[in-house]
Order: sequence, then C-alpha cells, then structure tokens
Amino acid sequence: MNVPEISLSFRSLVYAQCIATTLAAVLWVAGSFIGGFGRQVAAAGAAESALLFVTSLVILILFSPGKKRPVALLPTLWAATSFIRFVAALGASILLYYGAQFELRPLLFSFLLTSIFLLIAETKTISSMLTKCSSQTL
Repeated sequence: MNVPEISLSFRSLVYAQCIATTLAAVLWVAGSFIGGFGRQVAAAGAAESALLFVTSLVILILFSPGKKRPVALLPTLWAATSFIRFVAALGASILLYYGAQFELRPLLFSFLLTSIFLLIAETKTISSMLTKCSSQTL
C-alpha cells in the first residue's frame, strides 16, 4: 500500500506567522494607547510579538516544512513543533524580561495574545493545505 505524503508550503506558513504576529502587535499597541497604559506597555507587547515571530521562524526553519512526510505523521510532528516553539518562546521571553526590564504582566498577556493568533493562523493554513491534499488524492 502506498502511503500518501505531503509537504507544507514554507512561504504560506511564514506569511501566516507574519500576519498573526503583526496583527497581535498592532492590536496590543492600539489597545495600550486607547486604554491609557502608555509607551512602556505598548513597547513591551510589540517586543514580545516580534520575539515570538523570530522564535517561530527559527523553529519553522528547523522543522523544514518543505520535506515530504506521511500525511498521518504530520499532525503529530506539528503538535510537537508547536510545543517546542512555545517552550523556546517562553525561554526567550524570560530573557527579554530580564534584559529589557519590561514589566511582567504586559509580556505575559502579549505572549498569550500572540500565541493564540499564531495557533489560529497556522491551524487555518495547515488545514487548508491538508484539505487541498485530500481533494487531490481522491
């Protein structure tokens, strides 16, 4: 029996990550100024979003989505990659906290906002790729 294989589009995933982190940063900065929290909180959130984008990009390069893999193995690998990215981004955020002396709350909530946006964007992108693959297989 021939196991179907799929490779993911690196460009589509980077685009989804870029859109998600940019949207999270824009919403954070706008919410900070509208809420009257000031520049320090806005800068912390924007820095956190940028940090998550860089971390996501590095992990994506290490994952090498263009490599052909069995379709059944892909969701497990992507879940493991997302977990590794989450842990790496959390570690980098701790370094940002100590290095830049930002407050903890803005970093934490910006991290959560950006992580949610990243997960939604990547899930939508990967599911559309898997749907396209399944429609071509049938």
